[in-house]
Amino acid sequence: MNGEQPQRGAHVLRAVVDVIAERGLEAATMRNVAAAAGISLAQVQYYFRSKDELVAAAFQHISELFELKLATVDLTAPPRRVLRQALELWLPLDDSRARDARIWLAFTAAAATSPALREIAATTDYEQRTALARALDAAAAAGELPEVTDTETEAAVLLAVVDGLTIQALALPAQARPGFIAGSLDAHLNRLFTV
Repeated sequence: MNGEQPQRGAHVLRAVVDVIAERGLEAATMRNVAAAAGISLAQVQYYFRSKDELVAAAFQHISELFELKLATVDLTAPPRRVLRQALELWLPLDDSRARDARIWLAFTAAAATSPALREIAATTDYEQRTALARALDAAAAAGELPEVTDTETEAAVLLAVVDGLTIQALALPAQARPGFIAGSLDAHLNRLFTV
């Protein structure tokens, strides 16, 4: 992205995300994004030379926004609560997080066939696994995870649980999601934690 006008570039990125949230990744064309942002196609092209570049920048933007959300987790809370708060950031517990989950799923599905998106997804996944592993390390040090010997692997399993719960929850009516997510997440955490 061109750094000369970061606010305008951010406006374009927000428009890309809005298009993806409403109509899916395939609708995130340069023309549709320009229309959603209320600017000309030439202005979108000023910041991004191609749809691939535009979509990759939007994925990076979403990843950075998630990192900011993750930074809001209260790390002084007991380890299980820290971990739960972090996991709930991903899960579609309300309309806002359901929107974020649909966007995230669109990007991660596309990462399977896009080298640029795959690189962003791999970096983001690594950072998420590392953060979860550190939370698990804290719980293990507090004696709360007697059965966990490999926190790196358990962090990967937790991400897989979150991915699965997200997909399953999005298939449910919105009002059924919180109960399904809470029950399923508690069942998994109860297998890990002694308290």
